[in-house]
Amino acid sequence: MADTDPDRLLAEQLKHIARRDLSVFPEFYSATSGRLFANILGIVKNREAAEDVLQETYIKILNRSGAFDRDRGKPWPWLILMARNTAIDRIRARGRRDNLDGEKYLIAIEEDEQKPLDEALATQTEGKRAMEEVSKYDAASTDCIRAAFYDGLTYSEIAERENLPLGTVKSRIRRGIKHLKSKMDR
Repeated sequence: MADTDPDRLLAEQLKHIARRDLSVFPEFYSATSGRLFANILGIVKNREAAEDVLQETYIKILNRSGAFDRDRGKPWPWLILMARNTAIDRIRARGRRDNLDGEKYLIAIEEDEQKPLDEALATQTEGKRAMEEVSKYDAASTDCIRAAFYDGLTYSEIAERENLPLGTVKSRIRRGIKHLKSKMDR
């Protein structure tokens, strides 16, 4: 695979993985594990648990890679959502909701000796930029987005906590994410 577009390369690797051609898996793992681990660690707050969740995430990726559709989106959001959901599932399964932190980067950076410095800085910059863009948006949507993505709350839990109708919570998050996506795609 000599492709230099990271999104296209990851999408191609996911296609191979879906066909059970695991020859691309070491390269895929190397390209994705640092960023996924950082996101997971930001949620579970425990290195050992984060390592377990990362392993569970890769098992899910192996089993669900055929569901990824390049025409519907880029690989990174799909991968990060899978990691995030797996981490939140782990916390919920253990009843450790109190370990979630409400303030952290959308994309956290974990020290990783295998990750080149320029890649780490790029990811950190992207995470800071996402946090800034979320903070710039209207306060009501920002609160809902933070509750969903930083606190790991469901839409129903946010509606209950904020004393809002469920539809309002969903609309605020949808508008906020649309705004964030338009700013981050620039």
